[in-house]
Amino acid sequence: MKKKVMTFFIAGVIFSFLSIHPGRLEAKSVPKEVYKQIYQLMGQGKDTEALQLTDKALQDYGSSDELLKIKYNILVGLKKYDEALVFIDKEIKTSGESKELLSAKYNILIWLKKPDEALKVALKKYRVAGNKSPWDCMDIVHAYLTIRDKNNALDWLNEAVSKGFISYRLLDDKKYELLQKEKRFFEIIENIKSIIGLGYPAKNFTVKLLSGKTFSLADQRGKVVLIYFWATWCDPCRREIPHLDQYFRQFKDKGFEIIAISLDTSLKKLEEYLGQIKLQWNFSC
Repeated sequence: MKKKVMTFFIAGVIFSFLSIHPGRLEAKSVPKEVYKQIYQLMGQGKDTEALQLTDKALQDYGSSDELLKIKYNILVGLKKYDEALVFIDKEIKTSGESKELLSAKYNILIWLKKPDEALKVALKKYRVAGNKSPWDCMDIVHAYLTIRDKNNALDWLNEAVSKGFISYRLLDDKKYELLQKEKRFFEIIENIKSIIGLGYPAKNFTVKLLSGKTFSLADQRGKVVLIYFWATWCDPCRREIPHLDQYFRQFKDKGFEIIAISLDTSLKKLEEYLGQIKLQWNFSC
């Protein structure tokens, strides 16, 4: 019997502030020093002072994307959810119900334990979204679960899967305990496993390595292969490299391989970075 190739996929997570107001123009140009002072206060844990300085900047220079993002994040960090809700509602009244603003409002309502209102916002967010993502559907699922509506939660979970949701770990998530005795829930989980090919041999692919050689998954039969999607500009990706290299050194003689596929657009920067860290993995771009 031929051995299967066991394959793992790991993608770096890139964090960013919520985009409150796409395309908003600043009334005045905010001096860089103002942003610097605000971020310094936030870095020192002085969020209340940072909020005061942000409000003053909004009054002095008008509403800019960056200032609005900062204010929202400070309010949420301070758990001033009622004030954050007033702030978001004001922005919605000013510029309309964008997906970004509705997403922010949904989160606040969940934190305020107002699931009925959160559900209405999540449904509205799904309607206004140009690109219906599985995560928009999952917000609706969570709202329905909070009000203990199993049937609608299952309907929207199924919709999330149709939009690309592929996490089968829901069985281990306490948020889904309400569905644990539902036959449809396990059918959806099995469908997810089937979609991602869990339990089946990995599909073959071939890429050209930076070394000039060719890497084919089919040639790795019998090995454990970790496929790592990353980029030099991704801080979380770079932080994981030493840990992955430790595993590689520990298990490489037992049939463990890493193929790191870079999302960098500059081959020169990628090669310069790899020249500094000197890894023995397979690299492709």
